[in-house]
Formats: sequence, C-alpha cells, structure tokens
Amino acid sequence: MSFLNLRKPRKEEPVPVKKLVAKEAAVKKSVAAEGATGVAKGRANPHVLLRPHITEKASASSERGAYVFRVATDANKREIARAVSLLYKVTPVKVRVANIPKKSVFVKGRSGFRGGGKKAYVFLKKGEKIEVM
Repeated sequence: MSFLNLRKPRKEEPVPVKKLVAKEAAVKKSVAAEGATGVAKGRANPHVLLRPHITEKASASSERGAYVFRVATDANKREIARAVSLLYKVTPVKVRVANIPKKSVFVKGRSGFRGGGKKAYVFLKKGEKIEVM
C-alpha cells in the first residue's frame, strides 16, 4: 500500500481461456520442433565451431584420434558433435569440453585481459581423420 492510499488498487482482468490454450499449443509445437538442444530437428549449427585449436599438444593428440577446436562459449557437447559431423563428414565418438579462463596481461605499460573461451576435444572412430590444414 502506498502512503495515504493514493494509488487505486488495480483490478486483474482474467485472460480468456482461448488465448492461453493457443499460446501453450504454440510453445509445445516450437519445443517439439527444436528438441532438447534448442536447434531445429535435423539441423546442426556449423557456426558453433570457431576454429581449430592448433598447438603442439593438439597436433600430438590428433595423431591419437582427438582433435581440438575453439568453440562458442554457449555451445554444448551435442551441438559440437553435430557440427563436426556436418562439416567434416566424420562420426564423433566422444566430446570433452574445457573452459579457458581469462588471463591478465601487461602490454606497453597497460594492464588488461586476454580473453578466455571454450575448447572442445573431439574423439573420432578409429580410422577416421580430419584434415585441418
């Protein structure tokens, strides 16, 4: 209540049942089309993979069937696996994800941050390879 009851109490108007039913049906339909991952069924978002993460450690692990990619920070394992299979025509067996923390740097007399991110280790079936370069 406000001071001295200067505000008039609002009357809640009931929402028509037809509108509620129509809204619920539209939401259920969109959720069913997207599935659990939020991506439309049968479609993969190839933009989840930002670039291959090329280091000595990554190239050594690629000889053993594990490839490393920089991925979007909001990507999950299923989206990453779908994107790899779509782009490189291989079947990922397992995907592991690691968050990269921000690191403080000191350049030209100024302190700042080098951005973090997310990287994914994608393990493939034996005999399958990805040509990164």
